[in-house]
Amino acid sequence: MPQHPKPEDGVDELDVALLDALHANPRASFERLGPAVGISPVTAARRWQRLADSGRAWVSSVPGPASALVVAVYEVRAEPGRLLETGRALAAIPQVGSVYFTDGVFDIHALAFAADMRTLTALLLERLPQVSGVAAAQAHIGLRWHSDVQWHLGAIDSSQQQSVVDDTGDSRRATRSLTFDPDDRALFLALQRDGRARYRDLARELATSEYLVKRRLGSLVRRGMMSFRTDFARAEGGWAAELVLWLCVPHRELRQVGDEIGQWPQTRICMSTIGAANLMVMSQGHQITALTEILDRVHRTFPAATVADQRLVLRPCKSWGRLLDTAGHATDVVPVDLWAPIAEPSG
Repeated sequence: MPQHPKPEDGVDELDVALLDALHANPRASFERLGPAVGISPVTAARRWQRLADSGRAWVSSVPGPASALVVAVYEVRAEPGRLLETGRALAAIPQVGSVYFTDGVFDIHALAFAADMRTLTALLLERLPQVSGVAAAQAHIGLRWHSDVQWHLGAIDSSQQQSVVDDTGDSRRATRSLTFDPDDRALFLALQRDGRARYRDLARELATSEYLVKRRLGSLVRRGMMSFRTDFARAEGGWAAELVLWLCVPHRELRQVGDEIGQWPQTRICMSTIGAANLMVMSQGHQITALTEILDRVHRTFPAATVADQRLVLRPCKSWGRLLDTAGHATDVVPVDLWAPIAEPSG
């Protein structure tokens, strides 16, 4: 019988295999997940509950490839001695999905999201510059996502992945034009807190019927308006180093280069942006030295691309809504709310 590690035992190889299967399909049933990694559904459920309860792993709703969405990278240089305070203040803003502390001139790397350009503009011009502790900042408006949210850890093979995957098409080819109505938004935000929540629990939270929740969720997923992502305490899962790269790519090659880098196993995020440095890549490795291999591969594969900046992520503060402690464990959630009003800063 498989052994069930205690919470203090951390993440083992079987946990990583389960997480890899959950990356392929974050809402797959344990009846599918268990056999895919060679354990019983009951064992899979127990292992997932242990990971979730300890903050080591979580599943969240994300906007699908057809949902209306605009994004910006927001880079901050914090005032001396106020780095952590400033990062936490940014993380408290619902439109700021992720916040990372980095080395380099700009020591905070954040991603801001909104449902339309008007809201994103207000966020960049009015709200974010007023965050306490911001000494300087610059924004890069996103043009196109080249990466996906179903990342592969390499712990299971392609046949195991296919046993849990539901075919949803090529997410990169969709046009972001569909908008959420109030009921869609409520369901999306509820699934931010627990992307694997059961229909009956969602129905109770939203004061509706289980049938209507199931029908609405199915419709949102089929139309490409909602998707899901699995995340975890990456250092414990074996991915201890993370790098932010800014590349300058000739415009005629931008889509090709972005699409290819977006499929590399080390790539977490690949997004083209407006500006001279027009491709932002966040990549991960098992150790810091492995990140030089990513740079070597960029230079070897795309000789016309140049590296404008490279920074090491020292610590994540917020990862798609999850507030993280120094070990990368989720301690709380500030749901990424694309539709939230632009609030005045507190204090």
